[in-house]
Amino acid sequence: MTPKSLMLTLGLILCSLSASSQYTEKINSNRPGTSQGAFSVGNNVLQLEGGLGLARRKHDILKTKTGEFDFDYQIRYGLLFEQLEISLSGRFRSDRIKQTVGANEEVYNQTNFEYNTLGAKYLIYDPYKRPKKDSIDLNSWRAQHSFKWKSLIPAVSVYAGANLISADNPFTAPGDEGFSPKVVIATQNNWYNRTNGSWVLVSNLIFDKITTDDMVIGWVITSTHTLNRKWAIFGEYQGQKSDFYSDDILRLGGAYLMDKDLQFDANLAFNFKDTPSIWKVSFGATYRFDWHSKDEIIYPKGFKKGVQKEEEEKDKKKKKDKDSEDLEINEKENDSLKMDKTPFINEFEDDDYFREEMDQELDSIRTELRLERERIEAEKIAEKENKKKAKEERRRLKREAKEARQAEKAKEKAEKEKQKMLEDIDAELNKMEENDGTDKELDQLEKEIKALEQKVDVPSAKPDDPKKEQKQEEDVDAQYEKLKEEQERKAKEAEKAKKEEEKRRKKEEKRRKKEEEKRKKKEDKDSGKDNDGTDNND
Repeated sequence: MTPKSLMLTLGLILCSLSASSQYTEKINSNRPGTSQGAFSVGNNVLQLEGGLGLARRKHDILKTKTGEFDFDYQIRYGLLFEQLEISLSGRFRSDRIKQTVGANEEVYNQTNFEYNTLGAKYLIYDPYKRPKKDSIDLNSWRAQHSFKWKSLIPAVSVYAGANLISADNPFTAPGDEGFSPKVVIATQNNWYNRTNGSWVLVSNLIFDKITTDDMVIGWVITSTHTLNRKWAIFGEYQGQKSDFYSDDILRLGGAYLMDKDLQFDANLAFNFKDTPSIWKVSFGATYRFDWHSKDEIIYPKGFKKGVQKEEEEKDKKKKKDKDSEDLEINEKENDSLKMDKTPFINEFEDDDYFREEMDQELDSIRTELRLERERIEAEKIAEKENKKKAKEERRRLKREAKEARQAEKAKEKAEKEKQKMLEDIDAELNKMEENDGTDKELDQLEKEIKALEQKVDVPSAKPDDPKKEQKQEEDVDAQYEKLKEEQERKAKEAEKAKKEEEKRRKKEEKRRKKEEEKRKKKEDKDSGKDNDGTDNND
């Protein structure tokens, strides 16, 4: 399809379809995102949107660092009828670029309009026009709060515009100067409920610079959530693909409604690549001049044009019926009939009667809904209380099980300590028995020494040799001295060993007493905790 045939087809679509009024009491801005909503600003409404942006770009391959300042603007005006809007949008950009070439660094500036686009937007389908009311079971909470699948059907509009780009523009591809068409298909969903509040989802499919060698295909998805009457937040994903430049950008921000005609906004934008990487912060505002006088409803084909003609025919018919009724009851005419009022009151046609009946029905419905809400709230409260009690019971059982395990562990530990203490006592007794064996050896040595002394005291059988007898006496004395020294040495060693053993035994006894006292203190402490737990359970 050629660009001319595409523009002709879009024009025919715009002329053949219709929509209802789009004017809103509060300002309806495209900021702070870059997407276009499906609805116009309203007939005879002028809206100015603009913002300042500061950005940092870094290109790892070209070795450039760019500081960017830009001013973007949009002028929107509702023309002729509600669903049509004309707009002029653009962005003025100034860059300061630092490029590293070898050991040198070059600095230069670039300034120009990044784009200027003049176009018109037309709403071709509005699902919120004459919405069909669903029959809802007032006694069913699910029926009242279930998701309505038809709410996924969006409003659809088409935007057609022309790009006006100057020659030698550093921000566009070579050969883009002059005129090139731009087409955008915009959709919008509005959702609202008491639980989740107000949500708006806008999506754009963009075909830009269609007649050039570098056609751009882009898409934008924006989600906006209203926090309260003044504040709103948004998130936006923007992507574009072309031979000159492709990117994916994420934006996050919010807006503040100062009054019904003035809005302030801010957003942060960044991308996910390094050729170049982008970080940008923007601040902006929107102001509208509201010269809208009344809503204009344009009917589809098949309806009579205008509302006044139809109303006049209805008035004539009512007057004719009234005159005929006056003739029938002329004899019973009263003062009110002479004043050209209703000749009689029919309870099925009287507005006050119907209003009273409707009020009573609404009151009964409100009462039923209130009682149903109170019942549901009471059930929720009872369920929460039951859950709370069950949770407390589980905690108590866990606590008691834990205390029982701790008591069992303490009992096992006390048994182990008692067994260890008995083993230590047995070891101590064994050592004492070994010391008794040493005493027996000393007694045996003393007996041997006494036996040797008795042998030495026995007179020699040969007293005839005095020298030999003297020598024997000397040998006996030497042996006695030697034996005595040996005995003294062994006695000293035994005494020393005995003292060391006594010292060690006292030390062991002291340590055992300390452990016994420590164990008793721990048992007293554990018994005190058990008593506290028992009191708490009681």
